[in-house]
Amino acid sequence: MNKIAIVALEKKLNIPEFMARISLLGEKYNIEFETFFYSNKDFDLYNILHRERKDVGKEFSAAFSVGGDGTFLYTSRVFAGLDIPIFGINMGRLGFNTNIEINDLEEYLKKFIDGEALFDYKALLEVDVEGENEIFTVLNEGVISHTGISRMIRMKVFLEGRSVCDFNGDGLIISTPTGSTAYNLSAGGPILHPSVDSYVVTPICPHTLAIRPYIVPFSESITVKIKESSAQPQITLDGQKVILLDIGQKISFKKSEKTVKVVRGKRSFSEILKLKLGWTV
Repeated sequence: MNKIAIVALEKKLNIPEFMARISLLGEKYNIEFETFFYSNKDFDLYNILHRERKDVGKEFSAAFSVGGDGTFLYTSRVFAGLDIPIFGINMGRLGFNTNIEINDLEEYLKKFIDGEALFDYKALLEVDVEGENEIFTVLNEGVISHTGISRMIRMKVFLEGRSVCDFNGDGLIISTPTGSTAYNLSAGGPILHPSVDSYVVTPICPHTLAIRPYIVPFSESITVKIKESSAQPQITLDGQKVILLDIGQKISFKKSEKTVKVVRGKRSFSEILKLKLGWTV
């Protein structure tokens, strides 16, 4: 085993306690850890890793995402496609993706060292914003909206280049199964099981009852064109990066060839929903 990367948000109050535990685990199992702190201004963590992507894959055997779902999103974008497993260690509040509690960390780490850990692979989306010089990768969703309150934006949606609908509303969410329990859920969209190979397209407050959430297979690409907006249109990626848009601009979504390798926790997806959403039997 090489090194394990630790990714955490700057100024997280309970990080010192965690690092004290990590130090003991490092001595016990002869593991070297390297810690990287990010700020909310960082969308691409490579500027704090100070390494090329190919070197990250060679140097690290695993990554600890320490915090909540926000930290997990940052960590996922860095280690996506590198076959480096991520331990989602919950030190936040809701934590749909951070399914390992700090008191259980040693148990999961030992299983990983012994080759007994189980893994899940999460789908990512590639988001191509017309006019931008890079393709963005997201784990949860892309949200097309605007900066105004009580204003509408008009969009046209295409599947595989074919026009599907044209509507006014507050915005549109294009989500992965992982992201279906985030903004999509709050906007009335369905929860997708992680094994479902599909997007969910959810309108935000559409100005017609005919426009409803729509599940689209990953085999089809989605394109959204901004037609009109009474306020500044924008797209928000994973809730962490905002790009301002122009009228007539197109945004395209497709499934990425990369996946995120995650250490599987004890609970099934149904058990996680029951716990996190407060479902009762």
